[in-house]
Amino acid sequence: MEKAKQEPIIKVKNLFKSFKVGENKIEAIRGLDLEIFPEDFIVIFGPSGCGKSTLLNVILGLENPDSGEVTVRGTKIANLTEDEKGSFRARKFGMVYQMPNWIKSMNVLENVAAPLIIEGLKMKFALEKASAILKSLEIECLSGQFPTQLSGGQQQKVELARALIANPWIIMADEPTGNLDSESAEDVMNLLKKLNEQEKRTIILVTHNDDYFNRGTRRIEMRDGKITKDDNHG
Repeated sequence: MEKAKQEPIIKVKNLFKSFKVGENKIEAIRGLDLEIFPEDFIVIFGPSGCGKSTLLNVILGLENPDSGEVTVRGTKIANLTEDEKGSFRARKFGMVYQMPNWIKSMNVLENVAAPLIIEGLKMKFALEKASAILKSLEIECLSGQFPTQLSGGQQQKVELARALIANPWIIMADEPTGNLDSESAEDVMNLLKKLNEQEKRTIILVTHNDDYFNRGTRRIEMRDGKITKDDNHG
């Protein structure tokens, strides 16, 4: 099916977002429009401070826009309470960050299972699901280790496993390779590609590294809070 005939999974309409820094007003997002479709692998590229991460945070409901609208599968994010936003994020999005936030007293298996346990699933079933995901990513050998014992590349793979635990529609990866050596970064990129091509998940990758420009099915460039280029090259 052509994307022109599909309903977008995410719609961003006339979005504005600013921040106050001392006496100055910083315009982070300026009248941005964007539609993201099922099975897109979008690479959002641009220099630091261009609004990439702010855009992700507004889509996730972590930041409130000054004006404009974000809709995810028909749900208007602005209409949700803060608790509803948190639950919506946990169920519909998987997040991968440059610096994973671990529960240091838990091993890898328990950290991956943690989002399900927090949502109320029994420990036994949460651990079983976490084990299956670690196995699917071929990192089950790390289950009993603690995150602080892992290399940067291993931590990012475990972070990706944790992002998948709730079977989300969308994986959002904010500079996931920023602190990795080239080999580990390539491993993470290949895992994201596999999730998109084989599992048909929608991937949104934010990066300032032009090495990953053409790794997705769609490339978006941002400058000064605006989209300056949107190439669909899938």
